[in-house]
Amino acid sequence: MKILYISPEHVSGTLSLFKAGHERRGDVCRYVTFWHSRWDFPDDICLNLPMMPDKSWVVEIRKLFHSLRPRNTSAERNGVRCWNPGWIERGLFRIRDACLRSRIESAIYTHRLDQFDIIHLDGGLDFSRDARFVRKQAGAGKKIACFYHGSDLRERGVIPPVDDAVGLRLTSEWDLLEMDSRLRYLYLPFDESAYAERSYRFHSPLRIGHASRNRFKGTAFVEAAVRRIARDIPVELVLIRDMPHDQALRLKQECDIFVDQLTNEGGWGYGMSSVEALAMGMPVVTNIPKKMLERIGPHPFVQADTADVADVLISLIRDENHCRVLAAAGQKWVRERHDVNAVMDCLYRYYREVGWLPTN
Repeated sequence: MKILYISPEHVSGTLSLFKAGHERRGDVCRYVTFWHSRWDFPDDICLNLPMMPDKSWVVEIRKLFHSLRPRNTSAERNGVRCWNPGWIERGLFRIRDACLRSRIESAIYTHRLDQFDIIHLDGGLDFSRDARFVRKQAGAGKKIACFYHGSDLRERGVIPPVDDAVGLRLTSEWDLLEMDSRLRYLYLPFDESAYAERSYRFHSPLRIGHASRNRFKGTAFVEAAVRRIARDIPVELVLIRDMPHDQALRLKQECDIFVDQLTNEGGWGYGMSSVEALAMGMPVVTNIPKKMLERIGPHPFVQADTADVADVLISLIRDENHCRVLAAAGQKWVRERHDVNAVMDCLYRYYREVGWLPTN
């Protein structure tokens, strides 16, 4: 079997893990990205397309249209938010897609991208907004899956011609399950074996890590909490942002406690940054909302929000042994939930459930 992943960008390192996971099962897998990862994750087939959001001028145009769009223009199909641009925005996508068509068709021919059995669309995106490649492949009997990661569904919504072709809808975001009942949850794969065991002991001063790439995480509250704690306890904040992934990992490895997000405004609970911290063997503080608790079951995270994060951190700092216990529990949980083989088992089970593979 041949599996193709199409993604605008290699964001969290999972594309290469999915590829390796499929290949270990004897399948062929490739992944195509539109531009090179800002965090320098490895490419497989990178198209280096122009007029994409890795260019600052494209980002500014998108922000402009988002700010000008009336709030009542969102549309739904079957109770699910769908992409509903204004005529100018739609026209600009048509112009961009027309300009890129020959380049994309050349890549499809060169890399034989039309010869795959299953096609995964990261974020529900085809090469073009009219989804001509996916529509053609679905018409030829190929199987189409979408993997939604957050803002793609929260803010944009499904793209109707893509949604019409999809047979399997996946997400790694707990809140999206509340938005589309057709979604199935899949933990993101993680190679915890890449992280060496360490003896957990506090540094002096104690180091609290926080990755502040996303403005929704509540970084200002984390900074304020650490300033308050630092009046009485030797502690420093390690802010991780705007750097290659390998450099970010080195900084995170030297932390004692990690704070993920406190607001749940840009998604619930935790992301890959938390998974990395757990695998490194440190407690992770984050905000797990009640509805997510009902789905996720037992977990190693330390609950906090914007109001009590300082008090939560102080309680951890005062009990190094408890932090050591939490660190060990976190590593065990990552192995159980995010291990590559466990994730691939779940994905292939979904393939069987939708009839893409034999059930026996």
